[in-house]
Amino acid sequence: MAQTAPQTDGPPAEATQPEAGLQDIVVTARKRAENLRDVPVAITAIGGDMLQQKNITQMIDLPQITPNFSFSYGAVQPFINIRGFGSGANASFEQSVGKFIDNVSFGRDQDGRIPIFDVERIEILKGPQVLTFGNSATVGAINMATKKPGRTFEADGSIGYEFYNHEFQVQGGVTVPLADWASLRIGGLYQDLSKGRLDNPIKDQTEPRTRNIAVRPSLLLSPAPGLEILLKAEVDRLRDYGNAVVPVAQPLAATRAPYPVVGDAGTRYSNYDVAPYYSDELSFMDANLYQADINYDLLGGKLTSTSAWRTSHSDVQFGTDGVNHAQTYFNALWQHYRQFSQELRFSGTYGRLDITAGGYYQRDTLGIDLLQEFTLGGFGLTGAATTPIGRVETYDQNNRVYSGFVDATYRITDRLSLSGGVRYVDINKTAGQALFGTGVIPHVDFDTTRSELQAGRNAALDPIFNAVFRSTQHNFPFGTLRLSENHWQPQAIVQYEIAPRNKVYLKFVRGAKSGGFDYGYAGGTPSAAAFRPEFASMFEAGVKGLILDNRLEYSVAIFRTTFTALQQSVFQNLAFVVSNIGKARSQGIELDLTARPADGLELGFAGSYLDAKFVDFPGAACSSGQNAGLQSGCVGGFQDLSGTPTQYASKWTGTFRVDYARPVGSGDYQVAAGASVFARSRYNAGAYNDPRMEQGAFAQIDAHLDFGPTDNRWRMSLFGRNLGDKRPLEYAVTPPAQPTAVVGTYSRGRQIGLKLSFSMR
Repeated sequence: MAQTAPQTDGPPAEATQPEAGLQDIVVTARKRAENLRDVPVAITAIGGDMLQQKNITQMIDLPQITPNFSFSYGAVQPFINIRGFGSGANASFEQSVGKFIDNVSFGRDQDGRIPIFDVERIEILKGPQVLTFGNSATVGAINMATKKPGRTFEADGSIGYEFYNHEFQVQGGVTVPLADWASLRIGGLYQDLSKGRLDNPIKDQTEPRTRNIAVRPSLLLSPAPGLEILLKAEVDRLRDYGNAVVPVAQPLAATRAPYPVVGDAGTRYSNYDVAPYYSDELSFMDANLYQADINYDLLGGKLTSTSAWRTSHSDVQFGTDGVNHAQTYFNALWQHYRQFSQELRFSGTYGRLDITAGGYYQRDTLGIDLLQEFTLGGFGLTGAATTPIGRVETYDQNNRVYSGFVDATYRITDRLSLSGGVRYVDINKTAGQALFGTGVIPHVDFDTTRSELQAGRNAALDPIFNAVFRSTQHNFPFGTLRLSENHWQPQAIVQYEIAPRNKVYLKFVRGAKSGGFDYGYAGGTPSAAAFRPEFASMFEAGVKGLILDNRLEYSVAIFRTTFTALQQSVFQNLAFVVSNIGKARSQGIELDLTARPADGLELGFAGSYLDAKFVDFPGAACSSGQNAGLQSGCVGGFQDLSGTPTQYASKWTGTFRVDYARPVGSGDYQVAAGASVFARSRYNAGAYNDPRMEQGAFAQIDAHLDFGPTDNRWRMSLFGRNLGDKRPLEYAVTPPAQPTAVVGTYSRGRQIGLKLSFSMR
């Protein structure tokens, strides 16, 4: 499915058509520059101008312009779903939806927090993308291309202010030529959201509040003919103060006291900066990237080397409400990640043959520390269960990946082409994991170390620990957990041009996502901490093209993906339940239309029908009603979800938009206006098929009004997002020690603001 994205507020990434018709978009979904319309992949391509105009700097804002795409920060771990499937909320999992920035893998869950700024375009690729991108992208991939230094001076960006949440935002970049063979670009982002979407009367504050700073310098060198070197670094310092988790539904068990307030999308009652915790709720992340890209013309093609070293350190801390707003449960998750990657690939065209082949190496280390603390008297419990107690889980992993791939397209005739390829991957993981009991450890923050957590070990609490958690304290030394696996991942495509600029394709791909070890494993048997690899097989048929004198672009995709051994993780009572599902399926149809019926007027529609369900899933965690004994189907703490829809799987999703621009006065200036409607049918925001976690159908309306010169030197915009102030349930879960209740997060409400955009060349 080719989509020029709902171009609600800006031009596509690159225009090659006359002004009277629709503009072409160039993408790199197959790691070579191609017209979006010619690529046999279901793609939503979103230009940087559109992202800037719609005030999008975070991944969580993309679903409103991308059908069949969902993103949530969850309670602790962010996760992404495409076509009804994703990775689940577990820091041990590789991401089923791979994220790639300038060909570098950002495959950890917390990488979803890295901001979007100074971007040329974002490509959302649906379906397994294991051939070109690899790294476990069995559901889809997000391919982001940042702006590169040009050969001439350029400065572009925006300054904006959103009134409801008092959000001040500056982003952009400057390119400065240093010599005929060298140029420098510096991109940056500053974001300060000082009024959170939730009032917290206990703290007399709003939350979550945000302050993000990011800088990206890039140096382009052309020291010799046919040789280009791009050196890039990025520094991200991301700070969210507070949290968004609130009670959604009351506990059903008679032994649990009710929450004072539930279902309030605008208010939160929580404060853990008091005894015995003395800790704040926050989401902090420091990330660094150093990258070198070398392109060299060789043998009539191009040899490309991408080397990258990146690090990230994150901490997410939150707590839940209790009786009379008492403190009950506090969670802190630290992740420390380091990755080196090297890709070497060659691309060339030889007569009727296009070929891309290469090799990839990655070595990374992951360290996880999880602290869970309880004062269960806040849930109405009595006796020994009210003793303040904590649980610490630590995890260390080394991962090594080798892979090689080849992707070839042969044009049998001028209209018929065959594409085929395969990626081989060899993976080795070595890990160690531990679980032990503590008392409540006060004053934890972003800089808390593992040794400080280990110092909180309190053997005197072991009898209470064993009674409350029913877990086995253990220490599996590093090297106890080992994994070695390899996979062949093939892809085949037939494509036929039925008319100029109109093509049909049929595609098959099979991919794999690596297995691993549960960082939160609570048993005593090392082998039971492992989970198996996940596999996906997809058939997709599509047609896309440009008709009516270049004024109507269309694309249709019909797909069916089957998952086996799908990795799942959901929270059940006091521990994560990690398992491999026997079988799951996603099938549906996606339609995209973009029309320019008259000069200055553009219409767009993107819609989908989705049927995503578990086919064989007998070991799922139970719903809140089942845990309370009010619903049948929960046996031994598990239910059978076979035949039920997956999390976030709306059957119908769509967006419609209209944009109009016309010159005013002598024609030196223009006025532009537009509106869009995003709607989706009901979905379940939890992973339990729990009716109390269901979000009903809703629609959100965005609009904009712009004024500026026709040469786009500057533009003043009034923008509105979610004008109807809809706050759907974004995430839901049964909380620790409250398996008959529901907590979750609601999305951000209405946004109205002003933005000044500029472009100097």
